[in-house]
Amino acid sequence: MSTHQEQDLNIDGISEKDVIDYLQKHPRFFENNLDILSELRLPHPSGTAISLIERQVDVLRDNNHKLEQKLNNLIQIARDNDRLNGRIQKMALALMETTALDEVFYAVQVILRSEFNADSTTLRCFHTPTDATTLDDSSFIEKDAALEKLFAKFFEKNKPVCGSLEESQAHFLFDDNADAIISTALVPISSQQEVIGMLAIGSYDINRFHPAMGTLFLTYIGEMIGRTLEPYFN
Repeated sequence: MSTHQEQDLNIDGISEKDVIDYLQKHPRFFENNLDILSELRLPHPSGTAISLIERQVDVLRDNNHKLEQKLNNLIQIARDNDRLNGRIQKMALALMETTALDEVFYAVQVILRSEFNADSTTLRCFHTPTDATTLDDSSFIEKDAALEKLFAKFFEKNKPVCGSLEESQAHFLFDDNADAIISTALVPISSQQEVIGMLAIGSYDINRFHPAMGTLFLTYIGEMIGRTLEPYFN
C-alpha cells in the first residue's frame, strides 16, 4: 500500500481496520446503502475497474474452481485406492494357493510384476528354510552387522522405505540390473512382531517410489508375505 493510500485510510483517525470491523459488525450496511454499493469500483487483473458485485462473482467462481479441483483429487485418490485394494486381494489369493516355498517366491514375483508393474523384484529371507528348496542360496541371507550397516535406515525405521538406493545397496539387491533401477521400495517382511526378510521392488521410473509417498499398502504386502513364509522356517 502506498503512503497516499495509507493517508486516505486514516482520515479523521479512521483506519482500514476500523472500516473492516464496522462492516463485519454491520453486514447489512450495503443492503441499506445500495447507492454507495453501485459506485464502488475495484481493480481487476485485466486492468479494468469493475463493480464490487462483479469482483465477488469472480472470487466465488475462483473458489468454486478450487473446490472442484480438490473434489476431483479426492475422487482420483479413492479410485486409486480401490484399484490397489483389488491388487492386494489378488496377491492374497495367489499366496493362499501356494503349497511350497518355491511357489511363494514365484507368486510374489509374478503378482508384483503383473499387478503392480514392478520392473524388478528381490525377496530375501533372514532364516534358513526347514526343508530343501530349489531356490538360489542368495534368497536366504544372514542378518548380520554388515547387512544392518548397509541398510541402516531400513532397519532403524522397521517400515517401508522408498526412494533412491545407494550404489552398493542396489548391486546387493538387483545384481546386474542395478544400474537400471533408479527408485525402489524396501519392504520389511514381517511375521508376528519379527522381521524375517526384506522385499525390494525396483522401478526404472525415478518418480515411482519417493520418500513422501504413502506406505500403508506396502506394509500390507510385507505382512501377507511374512505370514505365508512363516511355516517354512523354524
